[in-house]
Amino acid sequence: MKRILLLGCTGSIGLQTIALVKDSLKDFHIVYVSLFSNIDILEKSLKDLPYLEKVGIQDPSKAQVFAKRHPEYEVVLSNDDVNVTLASDPKYDKAVNAITGAAGFSVSMKVLEMDKDLCLANKESLVIGGEVIKKQLKISGRLFPIDSEHVALAKLFQNARRDEIEKVIITASGGSLRDVPFDRYKDVTLQQVLNHPTWKMGTRITVDSATMVNKGFEFIEARYLYDWPIDRIEPLINDESKIHSALKFKDNSYLFEVGPSDMKIPISYALNENKRVSANYKDINFDCQCSLNFRKFQREKYPLFDLVLDTYKLGGTAMAFLNAVDEEAIARFARHQITFLQMIEYIQTTVKNELVTFKVVDKETIKITDHMARKIVASELD
Repeated sequence: MKRILLLGCTGSIGLQTIALVKDSLKDFHIVYVSLFSNIDILEKSLKDLPYLEKVGIQDPSKAQVFAKRHPEYEVVLSNDDVNVTLASDPKYDKAVNAITGAAGFSVSMKVLEMDKDLCLANKESLVIGGEVIKKQLKISGRLFPIDSEHVALAKLFQNARRDEIEKVIITASGGSLRDVPFDRYKDVTLQQVLNHPTWKMGTRITVDSATMVNKGFEFIEARYLYDWPIDRIEPLINDESKIHSALKFKDNSYLFEVGPSDMKIPISYALNENKRVSANYKDINFDCQCSLNFRKFQREKYPLFDLVLDTYKLGGTAMAFLNAVDEEAIARFARHQITFLQMIEYIQTTVKNELVTFKVVDKETIKITDHMARKIVASELD
C-alpha cells in the first residue's frame, strides 16, 4: 500500500486522481490533501477519501470553517505555504503535484528533498526551476511526469533508439480558438477562450492552451525530462487530441502514441512508476467511423509560443519572470480587466521590455524574480 499526498485536490487533475484511486488503484491510499480555498468541492469528495488524515487549506478563514465541520481530520495551518508544510511530513510515499502556477515549484522541491516520489502535473516546476530540480534529483527523490504529452514520450522512448530519432513531436489540440483567425482575437470573450474542444481544465491552463504558452512550456519540460535538444522538437495540431506525442525517425517513418483523451491514463502511469495497469479508463471505439485530423501549426497565430522559447534560451531566471507575467495577465483577463488580445500584447511587451533575470538560478533567485514580475504587473494593470 502506498500513501499519497495529493496537492491541489480540488482541481481537474486532483479530482481525477481521487476518482482513479477510488475506482481502480486499490493499492494507493490518499492520506493527505491540500487545496487553496474551495472547501465545497472537497466536501463532495470526502466520501471518496476513506483514508484521509490531514487536510491543508491555504485560505485561513476557509480552514477554520472546515475544521469546525470536520473534527475527524487534522487541518494543517501554515503562515507560509500549507503545501510545503504537508510535504515536510515524512509519512507519505508519493506526492501528486496538481497545483497550478509558480506556487507548485517550492513544494516540488520539498517532496524531492524528502526523498519521495514526485508525480508532476505542475508544468511550472520544470519551466521556472528545471535546473534546480535536476540537481536535486541527483541527490534524492524521483520524478514521474503526469502531462499526457510527456507520459506519451516516456512510452515512445522505451520503444526507440535515440540515435535513430530525428525529431520529437509534441501534439496540441490547437486550443479553443483554433478556428478563430488572429485578426478576430480582439472580439473573443472569456467564455469562448475557456470552451476547450477536448479537455476540461482550469482557467490558467485553458487560456495558456489558447495562446500556446502551454505548448512552449511542454517543450521546456521535455528538454529537462528527456535531455532532448529543444531545437529538435516540433509542434503538431491533432484536432481529436488522440495522438499525444510522436517520434520522427531518420528514415522519415513515425511512431505515434495514440489513446483516448483521458488524464487518468497518465496519472496512473505516473503513480505506477511508468507501468501500464488496468483501470477504469476511456477507450477509442475503432468499430465506429472515426478519424485523426491534423493541421499546420501557425506560429504567426500564436506569438506567445515563440516568446516562451526565445525567453527560455536567454537562460537564468528569465522563465520565472515570463511565467509570473503570464499568470498575472491571465488573472486580469479572467476578471475582465483586459481583453484577450490586450493580454497577449501586454505579455509580449512586458517580457521584451521589462525582463528581470538573474544568471544564478536557485530557489531564492527564482522567488525574487517571480515577486518582481508580479509587482510590475500590479503597478501597470491595477
